[in-house]
Amino acid sequence: MASFNPLLSPNYGEKPWVDQISKTLKTQLAVTIDTPPVSIFEIPKTLKREKVEAYVPRRVGLGPNHHFQPELYHKMEQKKLTAVKRVLKPHQIIDFEQEIVEKVEEIVPLVRACYDLYHDAHDNMLAWLFAIDGMFLIDQLSAYSSPDFAMEANDLIMLENQIPLIALKEIQKAILGQDGHVQEHCLESKFRFFCKSHSSFALSKESIDFDGVNHLLDYMYNSIVKNETFIPRKVHFTDPGSDPSESEKDAKLELLEAVTKFAGVVPGAQPFGQIIEFVKQKFPEITDEKKIADEIKVPSVSELRKTAGVEFRLSPENEGIRNIKFVQGKVKYCYLPMIALNTDSEVVLRNLVAYEKLMAKKSFMGGYGLELTEYVDFMCGIIDTAKDVKLLREQKIIQGDVSDEEIVKLFNGIGKSRLKMSVETELRKTVAQLNMIYESTPRVWFRRMIEKQFRAWARFITFLVSISSILVLLREVFLMVYGMNSTHKMLARFLQTKLSRLLSFVGPKGPTKIA
Repeated sequence: MASFNPLLSPNYGEKPWVDQISKTLKTQLAVTIDTPPVSIFEIPKTLKREKVEAYVPRRVGLGPNHHFQPELYHKMEQKKLTAVKRVLKPHQIIDFEQEIVEKVEEIVPLVRACYDLYHDAHDNMLAWLFAIDGMFLIDQLSAYSSPDFAMEANDLIMLENQIPLIALKEIQKAILGQDGHVQEHCLESKFRFFCKSHSSFALSKESIDFDGVNHLLDYMYNSIVKNETFIPRKVHFTDPGSDPSESEKDAKLELLEAVTKFAGVVPGAQPFGQIIEFVKQKFPEITDEKKIADEIKVPSVSELRKTAGVEFRLSPENEGIRNIKFVQGKVKYCYLPMIALNTDSEVVLRNLVAYEKLMAKKSFMGGYGLELTEYVDFMCGIIDTAKDVKLLREQKIIQGDVSDEEIVKLFNGIGKSRLKMSVETELRKTVAQLNMIYESTPRVWFRRMIEKQFRAWARFITFLVSISSILVLLREVFLMVYGMNSTHKMLARFLQTKLSRLLSFVGPKGPTKIA
């Protein structure tokens, strides 16, 4: 994205910048609504790598992030113009620029503020863009109840594809020419119908403050978590790189791999390599090999039922995600809300979670926590196999037409969040209770004790084997260097580099530099 600095760029000059700032300030002062918060973000690359098609539109590009993407522009531009003609009255089509575009241009500085990226396009171009995309979205939402309507909802709900509500309100006002209350009610009813059709959860029966809604995705999010009664909670990052044990784990793993590799080519060390491979296979956690997606630490539904006698039940009156709770009596129950899953659900869930996390990171204004993120983390933890899904289906907790195997794939493919709230939530208390009940059963307690002993012995064996391997390898290195063979020297230097890291954990520093 192009940027400028009027202090450093002699071709730009100071007056255009002053004129632009002056115009922006006057526009914002003239508009009676507050400047909206940044609420339309570029999805982080780490999330896109998990499943790019869940975040990047395939058919419809809305707003400055995707409108001009070539593959989307050529597919949809004429369809957008056709939708514009359906929305407008005949005289408004003739005077489109004056009737619609100029009114939208008045609020472009506010609309621009909704995006986390600074779009330095001209206000008039953005006004045309938001006018066309805004009317297209209104048309789609209006026609959504039609049985012949076949537009995929996925693209309309993606975070990068959102149109700010203030732009839609201005367009609706210009089109209808009615009082504000009627316009807002019309838009809100369209938002609610769409969200009710595609939300995996029951929406709040309480009315949402529509004036505080940022866009369609935000309306769905607020309707799910009942945000108007939410007590703000601080969040912070848990930086994976800040764990001092991570570098140690990586170094030990690299060391074991180096010893195993060279044990295969050095005759005297081959038996040690075989021992290391055996230990790694029997105790993979020693090498700290990571799964495809990290998960919250909680037993699966089937394990909790089989081992700890925990039964999962549908929450009374189909309560929301805040009402997950564990009740212990003669029978131990964990109550969960209903979640309906269909072909669109993964895209909706991923974008809702991404939106919540990004808003929470920037929530100095308050109002956004991590309740939905923690719920998805929890579901990722308790669903491991199709049997877990089957048990939840039997209790009407999971509904929808997606197969059990696809649901397992969905939840096992979503990575655990790295954000943490500074207070203990009810869901985290429930997770702690489930873990305590599970770990305190005699069967699990005995198994954990045995595993702990075996792990300790496995680490000890690995340590001894590593030391023995080092001694054998050092001997071979000495013989290789003594032979003055260039290939042997190269191998020795490479081996010495690998051994130096190992010795930092198991003994004194490595051998002196080879000449």
